[in-house]
Amino acid sequence: MQSSYYPKLEERIKPMKKLLLMSLFVILCFQLTACSSEESKREKAKEEAMALIGNELESGELVIDGTKYAFPSVISEWTESGWHISNNYENADTFELEFNVESNEFELFNDEKESAYVGMCAINLGNEPVKIAQAETSFLEVNLSPKKDGVFVVLPGGITCDSTKEDVIAAYGEPDEEDDGLLYYTYTNADGLDILVEIRVSFETVDRIQYKMDDSNWGFVTNAEECSEFVDSALRASFYGDYAVYVEKKFDTEENAQLLYETEVDYYSQALMYYLGVDYETVSDDIAEGFREISRKVIEKVKWDAPVSDLGDGAILGSVEITMYPVDFLDIILEDVQAVADSGVEGDEYARGMLDAITPWVEQTSHQEPITKTYDVDLNNGVITTEDWDEIDDILMDLAE
Repeated sequence: MQSSYYPKLEERIKPMKKLLLMSLFVILCFQLTACSSEESKREKAKEEAMALIGNELESGELVIDGTKYAFPSVISEWTESGWHISNNYENADTFELEFNVESNEFELFNDEKESAYVGMCAINLGNEPVKIAQAETSFLEVNLSPKKDGVFVVLPGGITCDSTKEDVIAAYGEPDEEDDGLLYYTYTNADGLDILVEIRVSFETVDRIQYKMDDSNWGFVTNAEECSEFVDSALRASFYGDYAVYVEKKFDTEENAQLLYETEVDYYSQALMYYLGVDYETVSDDIAEGFREISRKVIEKVKWDAPVSDLGDGAILGSVEITMYPVDFLDIILEDVQAVADSGVEGDEYARGMLDAITPWVEQTSHQEPITKTYDVDLNNGVITTEDWDEIDDILMDLAE
């Protein structure tokens, strides 16, 4: 029996429903206000970023949390802006990349946001080994997300995590290739490097971008024939100043090939002066240049047989055999330089006497008995090690101990 003291069940439920609906309405309004506020913040950040970069994807520029970066760039530009290299390279302070060698992929973490990171690979485009921070980015991957704990990324043309596929195409044109939500664009930057850009659209909006130095930038060694060609063309560039094949196959730029040759000339010139007891650090410029000219002519006389590579199909590890003919220049000048050494003259007079003594012998330079050596090959690590290249140089120049 229903007591008159208590309201009926349906009368008790109605106020509860109203209260619940009011609570849901308040929550929804709060969420909508928060979303609107976050979108407003992103829109403002986008406007500020667009003042830093243009509309062209080819610029390689992007803005992350208000700071402008570029691809490619020296990695120190990132580490000096609050990023640090992940534990993949915990020895980043000492580890060095050899010339033209690319690192494994690693991550940069942001000091201000624990969850903020970018994926990266480094490459050494210089002639000397460098630490990771002094190398250049060869690969960059950044996630675009509206989340507070992520990074806010703005690409040229105002592309952000709120942009759709249609927005991307409106900004950059039709992609060179499209595949399952991935839009691919390629361009050649101001430094002549081919860049591949991959933009991923997921759940209707952009959520990732990748920049990569395209494989077309580098000469590839994939089999025994290409390995032999690489070694031969590198030697021709080093000793003859003949860069044609070396540059055509994109083993390096003409500028770096020229530097490779000049470095070889300097190396032999200084070694020659040291052998003759001439102080190359204090000798007059004209005498030093005289030794350089002799060095050019002598190293042009080195020779080798066509390198023979041993690499199985698809193998990255193997070997290359080189038969080398060292020059005999240091042997044939011995008697005349000994006379100068015994003369008692010093300083530039001594250096000039040595230069005059060896000059007539340049054209008489021939070769010693051949030396055949086999070197390990690793196609993923510069083909031949720096130490082995140094040994090849010394054998051909007759500087090996």
